[in-house]
Amino acid sequence: MARLSRLVALAIFVPLFVDGTAAAATTPPTSRSIGKQVSELKASKTASDGEFGLSVAIAGSVAVVGAPGTAKGAGLVYVFTASTSGWKQAAELKASSGGFFGLSVAIAGSVAVVGAPGTSKLAGRAYVFTKTSSGWTQTAELKGSDTIGSSTSNEYGDQFGGSVAISGTTIVIGAPGHAKDAGRAYVFTKTSSGWRQVAELKSAHPAVGGDLGDEFGSSVAISGTTVAVGAPDPLGPPGKAYVFTKATSGWTQAAELKAKSPAALDSFGASVAVSSTIVAVGDPGQAIGAGRAYVFTKTKTGWQETAELKANDTLSDDDLGRAVAVSGTTLVVGAPGYREDTGRAYVFAKATTGWKQTAELKGSDTAQGDVFGTSVAISNNMAMAGAPQHADWAGRAYVFDA
Repeated sequence: MARLSRLVALAIFVPLFVDGTAAAATTPPTSRSIGKQVSELKASKTASDGEFGLSVAIAGSVAVVGAPGTAKGAGLVYVFTASTSGWKQAAELKASSGGFFGLSVAIAGSVAVVGAPGTSKLAGRAYVFTKTSSGWTQTAELKGSDTIGSSTSNEYGDQFGGSVAISGTTIVIGAPGHAKDAGRAYVFTKTSSGWRQVAELKSAHPAVGGDLGDEFGSSVAISGTTVAVGAPDPLGPPGKAYVFTKATSGWTQAAELKAKSPAALDSFGASVAVSSTIVAVGDPGQAIGAGRAYVFTKTKTGWQETAELKANDTLSDDDLGRAVAVSGTTLVVGAPGYREDTGRAYVFAKATTGWKQTAELKGSDTAQGDVFGTSVAISNNMAMAGAPQHADWAGRAYVFDA
């Protein structure tokens, strides 16, 4: 059963992959909270079960936050902009038709992409919004060329829109439920006539079949002509991540990434991020759920693992790596299971001696069960983290000076 389908089948919205198991009681070391929180964002239509903050994205002075549980799972998305007086809500987005709209979000410049994997009997859709002089307007509704909804042959649907990413005029959409959970990722390019699908990506050796499917497309990321796709297969063998590059002949697989020392129940690929010649991959199942994040760097001989990151105070079930984001040589990693699901996010920076933890982020009012760090984002010197279960699952998102 695919990760998103589990949500829909139970009609219960829970954070993706977040394990509600309480961490073992312990006295943690003194945390080093370095990043300065500059804003706490909430929706204008705050309601329990809205899960505002389940997805976040940021580009410069614009932030996008998904609240897919709003209106009984129809979902809403909110746009915030920064000014001299602080961060203010600038728009409330909704789809022309949508199910779990806002489960995934991405932004580049004046274009935002929102995934709604519950639309059309879980076939899924993604929506493009563009900022104009009159505000944010829906300009496209995207679907995969061969995606289908729930049926006897595909019980839980393709869930197109389960993950989204954008860079320039290229959009990548994940459909982890496609082909009995083998999964796919679809690439769209903006043309003079609108957004057009130009590629359908899949792994070279996909696994299929219910709980054992790869779920390729559970996470996607793009930077320029490089795409990363996660295939975490959380209930089967250790996951993988794939790198694709654009050439004159189209998009081709350039690398298959995996951890050097995988364990049977790892979920490597649950999150991915790309920045130039760096790919970051989260594995919240590593080290009995304490979690890890891996850094791969492009070299003359291919993509090589150059760092295995862990936080200075994570324990079993902290889920470090559930979310990752990268900008330049700065990486943000979410750990929503930290201390009985209070949650944390960690900032790592590349130094001459390797990658070092430079900050530990937490919300100013987060408490046990808030799952802060379920989603993370970074743009230049600003970082974001979502806490979708804060305030009876109404949710919050927090902005930090990174």
